[in-house]
Amino acid sequence: MKMNKNKKTHNKEKGKGYGLFAAAFVVAAGVFAVMTYMQKQALSDYEKKDIYVAQTSIPRGVVIDETNAGKYMELKSVDAGCIPNGAVTDEKKLEGLSPVYGISEGTLLTDSMFIARDDILNTMEEPVLAGFRADDLSRAVSGVLRAGDVIDIYSAEPDTGKGILLCKNAYVEKGYDSSGNEAMGDAAAVMFNIYLEYSEVERFYEGIKNGSIYVVRRCG
Repeated sequence: MKMNKNKKTHNKEKGKGYGLFAAAFVVAAGVFAVMTYMQKQALSDYEKKDIYVAQTSIPRGVVIDETNAGKYMELKSVDAGCIPNGAVTDEKKLEGLSPVYGISEGTLLTDSMFIARDDILNTMEEPVLAGFRADDLSRAVSGVLRAGDVIDIYSAEPDTGKGILLCKNAYVEKGYDSSGNEAMGDAAAVMFNIYLEYSEVERFYEGIKNGSIYVVRRCG
């Protein structure tokens, strides 16, 4: 009887040992799984992915196409954890689009930084294309007008010099130099094409005729 009792006790302790071993194995497996996951997460943060970056400053209003895309942007490998939402990974997605604002060299490019010209024209009720020369302005423009700028056009009253708004939110389509070529970057233009509302055309050309127009460039 004593022998059977010792055997039972031994078997019970042996079973306990197997239970503790199994529990320890489960805990170890769990810890290993967590550490493996954390390691993978840490490694994924340092994974490299390709994204387009501005290799030079991109002026507002420049229309991206296949002829200038290589000039303004380049494909770079950066840490995956640094890539913003909407990152540009295909340059063709930007063809026909313009920066909403001037983009600095080295900026990681995203979709939200660009807009289609048609999106701007869609905000107008009846857009028409008109033009004027720098000589038509009665006052010098503060800074350089570029394609993509949004401007207000005023006429100065001859007697008081008070400004009268002729055209609001006109959109500079392109600027041209004295040779008739499109003015690029910071080059000064002497002639401009602008989109404005059809209802403002008569006032606009009346202001040019009177030699009293000037423009104010909107920021943002």
